Amino acid sequence: MEAIQKYAPFFVSALLMGVLLHFIYPHYQYYIDPDGTAYLTISQRYANGDYLKAINGYWSPWSCWLTAMLIKTGIAAIPASVIINTTGAIGFLYISQSFFRHFGIVQRLQWLLCITLAFFLCFAVFWQSFDDLWECFFLLSALRLMLFGGFKNKPVFWVIYGMIGALAYFAKAYSFPFFILSTLCCTWFISKGSQVQWLKISLVSIGVMILCSLPWIIALHHKYDIWTTSTAGALNTSWYLIGHPYWKNGIDLLIPPTYANSPYYWEDPYFANGITPHFWNSFSLFGLQILRIGYNAWKLLKSMLQLSVLFPLVFIDLASVFVPALQRSKKIEKDSSHDLFIVGISFFLFLSGYLLVNFESRYIWYLLPLGMVVGGLAIQNVKGDFPGNFLIVILPLTFLIYPANCMKTMYDQGANEYKIATQLKQLNIQGTFTGSAKPGIEIQRMERLAYFSGNQFYSHTKQEASHQDLLQEMRRYHVNYYFALKSSTDSNFVDEQGNPFPEITNGGINGLKVYVVNVP
Repeated sequence: MEAIQKYAPFFVSALLMGVLLHFIYPHYQYYIDPDGTAYLTISQRYANGDYLKAINGYWSPWSCWLTAMLIKTGIAAIPASVIINTTGAIGFLYISQSFFRHFGIVQRLQWLLCITLAFFLCFAVFWQSFDDLWECFFLLSALRLMLFGGFKNKPVFWVIYGMIGALAYFAKAYSFPFFILSTLCCTWFISKGSQVQWLKISLVSIGVMILCSLPWIIALHHKYDIWTTSTAGALNTSWYLIGHPYWKNGIDLLIPPTYANSPYYWEDPYFANGITPHFWNSFSLFGLQILRIGYNAWKLLKSMLQLSVLFPLVFIDLASVFVPALQRSKKIEKDSSHDLFIVGISFFLFLSGYLLVNFESRYIWYLLPLGMVVGGLAIQNVKGDFPGNFLIVILPLTFLIYPANCMKTMYDQGANEYKIATQLKQLNIQGTFTGSAKPGIEIQRMERLAYFSGNQFYSHTKQEASHQDLLQEMRRYHVNYYFALKSSTDSNFVDEQGNPFPEITNGGINGLKVYVVNVP
């Protein structure tokens, strides 16, 4: 009973989140971004027993495994993924309140922060339907375990900690290097400078993590014939450095789907990618990487502002604790802010890896409850009732500005594509297609159409290609259909002699024309 009272903010907020998700689900269920189509396809492959194709070095497996389990019980892929992501969100909410309690956040502020997180997580569940929330839950759980008073001297905690690290890696591959680096740095200070104890904790924790991860790493090696923890790191760092992928030999204008039943190539971009230049390959690329880091610093500021307009102040406030404590690290065990210092190490290390690649606000959701702790402690030190009470209300609200704006944009997105896909099935339009679509929303519409309809989308490597070049590529791959969205400027799609291809919907699908180029 006492535990229920202590965690009442969590229980009430989790219930609130569940009720809200139930009511908003019909309007957000079809909001599926390109990553979502890949994850859903992989989940279905696991459920179907198509394991070789399901094993994927670019997309992390944890959410796919759990979603596949629900699919096998008869639940459709999309609601199954939402249920699994909601479960991750509940874990995120629980571990967040655990941090609030650990750092002595007053009960009134705990309530406000937990309710705020409930609203925020309603957005997060649909905004990124796989991996991020689970990664945050596992990494935050590992950090919370590290802050237990007996962690330093209890090997069983080190083993559990390492197992949680492996789960975080399965949830998102970024966790693999971060967990190792964070463990090495944080446990140095937790062990209070004892090198022997630090080595024991690190070797056991990291060893358990790698041992638990090894079957998956071996599976990746079996499929790709390389030793890697993920193909995402090499691809993403190269793409963001150069600004675009280099496609493998043989790919010109159209990119074929990964497998014969893939929605499009994004299910596993590794097989479409060619060379992957990195900053160590030349001095010019090294200079470009320095510029990229500067640009990513700006993206970090933007991402923090999307979390909360006050988050940059949280960053500065935590740095004001972290830097002086680091300077007197040999005496850190005597400092009352020791645990906050450990949080600071994890906070700043988590950001370091993304500086080489890119920042989006979802990448740093791990920092959200930690930032709330820092902000809450700062507010509790404000003198005067009025300013303190004012900030207690304002701080939680600032975390909902960006999610509210995104929820407005996401409302009923994808529902039209689902409707069109249903009509395509009714007209027996099945096969492969390409189309003229602008980068951004239109490309996402094509990708959703491919997933919802069961067709295969041949996406473009460039938008400025001539009509004849496109037609030649369609002949080369025997692409069946050309999809023209209502927003497209193409009045008709014509053959090599200028004669229009047959349009087979006869105006029956609002917003889409379908031309038969190569009969299925």
